[in-house]
Amino acid sequence: MIEDRMRAPVHGATVWVYDERRRVRDDVASRLVALPFVGRVEVVGDAQSLMSRLAARTPDVLVVGTQRAVDTGLSAATQALRGNPGLPVLVLGAPDDADSVRAAVAFGARGYLRWDASPIEMGLGLSRVGLRADGGRIPQQPVPQQPVPAWSGAAPLAGSAPTTVRSTVRDAAPTVALSMREMQVLTGMSQGKSNAQIGRELYLSEDTIKTHARRLFRKLGAKDRAEAVALGFRRGIMA
Repeated sequence: MIEDRMRAPVHGATVWVYDERRRVRDDVASRLVALPFVGRVEVVGDAQSLMSRLAARTPDVLVVGTQRAVDTGLSAATQALRGNPGLPVLVLGAPDDADSVRAAVAFGARGYLRWDASPIEMGLGLSRVGLRADGGRIPQQPVPQQPVPAWSGAAPLAGSAPTTVRSTVRDAAPTVALSMREMQVLTGMSQGKSNAQIGRELYLSEDTIKTHARRLFRKLGAKDRAEAVALGFRRGIMA
């Protein structure tokens, strides 16, 4: 099922919203179409329609809704990224669903937004994945694409206990103060960039980026970049 919404006259970026729940699709689309640099919102309600549409063309940004108890959202995001590795994907989910955040980022999603994100927060999220205020894309250097892991359809984090992750994000966490460089590195990670690309953008060596990454992992109590990004969003360090 596909529905389209657009501004008149049509201009700006094209954003697709995938979610099986009509109420969620309509709610998210209404906030997105209100943004001045979004010209068209296409709302997709089933995975087959999404993949058929992606086979013919791609949006400027794909927004995928996730649900903690259902894996269809993450499965659709994985299929989309496998077929279109450079596609900017944002996931929508519950604020305490660290499982979905970590899984989506590991599969190549550029970022995460809460279900209750305001239009302004959604606009910031779109700008983080490369959209300018005029609806165009910010040119980016091509990055060697790595294979997207297959989604097994089981637990979002294979080999990791979801209860441990949820306990981590629900407990009150101490305030973490990241340096400017650490924040820049964490932001790059949330956008799916490699250490080498982050280094090029900051004019720093890859080894220096790795040093900053180790420090921010230690401050956040994260064991890898996916968990660091999840904790960054959960603690409000990143918008």
